[in-house]
Amino acid sequence: GTIDFEEFLRTIQPKMNDRRRKLVEAAFVKMDQTGDGVITVKDLAKTYNVKKHPKYISGEWSETKVYLEFLKTFEAEGHVDGNVTLEEFMSYYASISCSIDSDAYFDLMMRNSR
Repeated sequence: GTIDFEEFLRTIQPKMNDRRRKLVEAAFVKMDQTGDGVITVKDLAKTYNVKKHPKYISGEWSETKVYLEFLKTFEAEGHVDGNVTLEEFMSYYASISCSIDSDAYFDLMMRNSR
């Protein structure tokens, strides 16, 4: 059999420790305003301020477009539906986590991104 590149990376990527996993889960819960287990544009509208985004300021993107582009960063390659699941959110931060040695720095990065 064969595996695609994304699956290969997930396989060799080190797992996040419990402390980091809990931080990521807390960030997800905070962003999932409706509590339905999925982050949507509706959720982001309550937690993410687009007013300072350069493309919103320039008029290039609408508020909704900014939200959708933000959500795309978390979604699995080839599966962009405007909904971010906990699994997609965890996968995104797992890829960032493996490049950060210090738990304290990862903690700071997560708190500043909320």
